[in-house]
Amino acid sequence: MTEYCQFMHWQAEIVELHDFFEEYFLGRIASLARAEAAFGPKFTFVGPNAETRNRASVIQMLADGHAHAEQLKITTTDHQLLLESPDAIVATYVEHHELADTSNHRLTTVVFVPDPDAPNGLLWHRAQETWMTE
Repeated sequence: MTEYCQFMHWQAEIVELHDFFEEYFLGRIASLARAEAAFGPKFTFVGPNAETRNRASVIQMLADGHAHAEQLKITTTDHQLLLESPDAIVATYVEHHELADTSNHRLTTVVFVPDPDAPNGLLWHRAQETWMTE
């Protein structure tokens, strides 16, 4: 770990937030508190179809998706650190969604900013997904 990593557990944050998403979309968790604690006040999300959402819109999208899946497995792989500084971390990973009758995969780039009160010491500042083919 570099000198900046004392508060930055970026890979754990990616895995833990996606574990939360899986449990939330399956209806096993009812509260959005974990996501709300992770997303910074200026969080933006660019979905794989290029739609851009602010923090409030993402929280609403999550609320609307609660317990929408009977079968779902979300995993992340291929975690790569692209940039690390005292002010930000930029990383990529591949997100896999396995549903009962289909699957999809997205390459995601994320920008984190440090915050000692956030889960794993990081706030999600921006995430951008791109569809991947099989």
